[in-house]
Amino acid sequence: MKIVHVITSFGIGGAEKLLLNVINKQIEEHQVCLIYLKPIDDLIHLIDDRVQVINIVLSFRIISKLKTYFKTVNPDIIHTHLGHADMLGMWSARKVKAKVFCTMHNIYFKKNILDIFFFKMYSYLFKNKNIDASVIAISKAVNNHVVDVLKLPADKSYLLYNAIPFQKIEKRKGKEDKTHLLFIGRLEKQKSISTLLKAISHINNNEIELKIVGDGKLKAELQEQVKYLGLNEQVTFEGKQKDTEKYYKSADIFILPSIWEGFGIVILEAFRAKLAVIASNIEGPAELIKHANNGLLFEPENHIDLANKIALLINDKKLRDVLSVNGFNTFSESYHIDTYVKRLNDIYRNA
Repeated sequence: MKIVHVITSFGIGGAEKLLLNVINKQIEEHQVCLIYLKPIDDLIHLIDDRVQVINIVLSFRIISKLKTYFKTVNPDIIHTHLGHADMLGMWSARKVKAKVFCTMHNIYFKKNILDIFFFKMYSYLFKNKNIDASVIAISKAVNNHVVDVLKLPADKSYLLYNAIPFQKIEKRKGKEDKTHLLFIGRLEKQKSISTLLKAISHINNNEIELKIVGDGKLKAELQEQVKYLGLNEQVTFEGKQKDTEKYYKSADIFILPSIWEGFGIVILEAFRAKLAVIASNIEGPAELIKHANNGLLFEPENHIDLANKIALLINDKKLRDVLSVNGFNTFSESYHIDTYVKRLNDIYRNA
């Protein structure tokens, strides 16, 4: 098959990491092209050299350029990822003889009035008779949203959980006198990092260290919160990192305090690294985590509940070890990239 993937940017995010793993696997058997729109390319250097990579910059001519490329290449599959690429890619694919797919990663974009506009645009594109559009939904919650809210026919939405490749991560050795907590993700409203900071303050334990890996609009605000709560000695902002392996390697507990999350691929990365995981009890993470079996769930935005869960794992290393082993087994049994790509290619052929 000749496959063209279109994504908004290729920075360090869950959707981008997933696509990186997918195209590096697909290129083994198919012709693959990656088009990215915004000049953010942190992960480009990790793409297989056989993949054609093109940056078509966002401009007033973007639709014309995409349409020209599609007609020139004549792909079998056009697969879009993330909002801008979904809208522009699907619209540019009108009357192109290719099957069109978009992967839906969330049930919200901003969790405000703009979401209504975004969803109306998706609904309009899905109904367009000149676009043969199907959706890859990364969780049951997203699949339900696509069918119930966006009104895509159920037989055009395919549930396919995210996946990652196996990667052996050797844990640090030696006696440690502190408990190392880790958050990886964008510093945005969605991730509710302020809830995590308040939880650390509530525990009031100087033997806790939290590393926050990532960047975003709320960085300065969160740094001020750290100062206000007196957590300067316990919390460090590591910034955006291309290689996060060393952070998983040195952590004990991974925490994802999001208030919405279509899936949460960082949870799989934490499972793979054999970390105990705590996440908010919301749509995506709740499909991955069985409470007290392979992780712990807490009430969203409830810093007291989160603090209690963190304290429990600090004081009960046996439970921490059980969660980490079960989490690793969850990843290895159900969320490997080889299985994902095989299923995705089958969907391409049979849709």
